[in-house]
Formats: sequence, C-alpha cells, structure tokens
Amino acid sequence: MLNVFVVSLKRSVHRREKISKEMAEKNISFTFFDAVDGSLGIPELALDYDYAKRLWLTSGYMPSKGELGCYASHYALWVKCLEMGEPIVVCEDDITLSENASSTLSLALEKVQHYGFLRLEEVELGSPSVPVEDLGSSTISLMKDNYGGLRSYAISPKAAMRLVKHKWYFPVDCFVGANYIHGQYSYQLSPCLVESHGQYESTIQEPKVYSKSRTPIYRKPSRELYTLYKKIMLSLMYWKKRKELKVR
Repeated sequence: MLNVFVVSLKRSVHRREKISKEMAEKNISFTFFDAVDGSLGIPELALDYDYAKRLWLTSGYMPSKGELGCYASHYALWVKCLEMGEPIVVCEDDITLSENASSTLSLALEKVQHYGFLRLEEVELGSPSVPVEDLGSSTISLMKDNYGGLRSYAISPKAAMRLVKHKWYFPVDCFVGANYIHGQYSYQLSPCLVESHGQYESTIQEPKVYSKSRTPIYRKPSRELYTLYKKIMLSLMYWKKRKELKVR
C-alpha cells in the first residue's frame, strides 16, 4: 500500500518514530509527507485565500499561520492524488491504529473509488450519518457534514479535483464538510482505521485560543446569516443524497 501518506513536520522526530513503529507492527507500507510549516510564514499555496469571506462569513478573524499550514498540507496531498491518478489515504502522525488497520486500508482504497471521500476515524458526537452499504464486517455511512478533523481519510482523484477548484476561507476540515460548495459528499468507513488520536498537541496547527474580542461585533449579522444558510444547505444536500440512495 504505497498510496498511504502520513502528514508530519520534518522536525517531529518523536512522532515519526511512533507512527513508523505503529505502521510496521501492522505491516503497512507508507510514505511521510512533509507538512507545510505555518510557523515559517504564509504558505505560497495560500496566496489566493479569500480573506473577505473569512472575515464576513465564517470565523470573523484572520486565519492563523498554523491553520494555513494545515490547509496547505492537505491541499498539497490532494494535488499529489491528482498527479498520481490513484486514490490515496492520508493520516496525521499522532494516531493510534486499530487492530485491523491493514485490511481497513485495503478496503478503503477500493471503496473510495466509488464514494470519493471516506473518513477513517470516528464521526464527531452529534454528527448525523446513515448506513448506505453493508459490507458484512464493515459499513459505509453517508455523513451530513464532516467537521471535526482530518486525521485519517481516503480520497479519490475525482474528489480531489472537486476540492482543489475552490479558494480557501474555511479551516480545511470545515471546507471538506461543506459539500454544498464543492459537491463532494463525505462518507465514513466503520470499523475505523484510527483507534484513537490526540496523544500529542498539534505541531502543524497551534491550539485554538478563543477571545470574545477577536471578532468585531459588526461582522456578527453576516456571519449568523451565513451560518443559517450553511445549516440549511447541509440539510438539503443530506436529504437529497439519502433520497437518491434510497436510504431512510
């Protein structure tokens, strides 16, 4: 499985040692993909970031360098997927693999050809999903959204093409979940590849620090309207796909 990439900063030696040991124990071949280090400055891939939409429609404040580096890293891997012309699996370097990781990876690379995007970690608590294919020992479910991290997923070239066409203005996981923008639905393969995650703090993206003073109050109306629009569109897309797939 040479189509497995682990996103990791070059300087994250301990993390690389840990994930290398995990992969070896599960007999999985993989390649480290050097993450874009946002601490070194704004990545070249982010030069066309849509800051107006970011400020007036989403968070209301400028993205951090770490967030840009995280987005640039995943974006670069989507481009890599297009260049290869084959599906790939992307993992972050702080995951713990499940017992059946090798067979899960093989299945993911097979099934993602049809579904486009397969989440290989647990769905966030409260995020709706519905089973669409029973594979006996595994299940593929349609997700209403895909917010809450991109620690492990499989993606096809067709899906990657849909994602790279758009300017950035969301955090990368929120963008992937926004199917009303790019048309790519998110699915989850269960049991998951990832048993657990988050043993370490993120090295690519610094921890979020929330402050009431960060977002000017005059941007609140446009942000709330867009949040409402987003919720409506996600619901419409979800029920449209469920009807198309004939699942309740």
